[in-house]
Amino acid sequence: MPNKLKTTGIGSLPFTDPNAAVRFVLESGPDIAFWPQLPRRTAAEKMIPQYAEYMPCVRWDETKKDFVLDISDKYAELEEFYGKYLAEDSSGFEFSENSAAGFYAFIKALETREVPPSLKGQITGPVTFTTGISDPEGRTIYSDPELRDAAVKLLARNACMQVDCLKKTGTGDVVIFADEPVLSAYGSSAYVGISEEDVIGMLSEVFSAISKAGATPGMHVCGNSDWGMAMRSGVKMLNFDAYQYGKTMSLYTEELKHFFDSGGRIAWGIVPTTDAVESETASSLATKLNEALEALKEKGLERNTVLERSLITPSCGAGGLNQKLTEKVFSLLKELKNCFN
Repeated sequence: MPNKLKTTGIGSLPFTDPNAAVRFVLESGPDIAFWPQLPRRTAAEKMIPQYAEYMPCVRWDETKKDFVLDISDKYAELEEFYGKYLAEDSSGFEFSENSAAGFYAFIKALETREVPPSLKGQITGPVTFTTGISDPEGRTIYSDPELRDAAVKLLARNACMQVDCLKKTGTGDVVIFADEPVLSAYGSSAYVGISEEDVIGMLSEVFSAISKAGATPGMHVCGNSDWGMAMRSGVKMLNFDAYQYGKTMSLYTEELKHFFDSGGRIAWGIVPTTDAVESETASSLATKLNEALEALKEKGLERNTVLERSLITPSCGAGGLNQKLTEKVFSLLKELKNCFN
């Protein structure tokens, strides 16, 4: 029999009260408890702004409710940034309370509760982050190698800060996901200038930092992608939208065998976080996951071998759902786990 499947969440929830969001996470029962991101609470908690507060050469645009790129004082700002980075000065790499209320509420709640054996944090992935902030002419952080390097180091240091804070709660295991929605469009005309070498280099630096900090590096892609490239990045837990794209993993069977041999795990995002969840049951989702497992079996990967290296999750964050449907997502996750254990 395979090891019991574990569950976790992706990050965002539809709450505006951080304490209520934390209670929901801890009481809904995912095996790997995660701190909640609350994009409805403030624009500062959306996935890119949440990590951009201390990025050199970005400014908050109150009209757009977003950060924009401004390189007018680029080298002075980079000098200050790298000075802190090389001095291992933690200021400028953490979250402010306003941009990550769920993180601080989560850490505080664990001071008075039994700490789960595994905890999860998350960052915006470096590819999504650097292509998501631009100047008025459309030039992105990604297009500037010096700023791109600073962004990768900012995200890596923030991830390590999270590892340190989560480990101090007394948990025995920490996972940090890099959320990379842009990789679902990798290779399309919109991102034609992004090279595989750059993608792997950026991700590898972040994942290496997470590993050195004593945590498991994971990556979430809310769509389809080049999974072979993703597995070559140094990631150890690969999460994707298996509800829509579960069978696509069978196109990468050889890469998946090597990934498993190196200690990698697949996190099947099988519970939809769209209105489709209204019509799904644990049984219907089990059928869908079994179809994906069968597709792998036909390519030579036995079901139990895959399940031993698998987790199950929602397909994406639940921040776009209402609270009732969010509750159903996590209820289905728990029921589905029981279908396979």
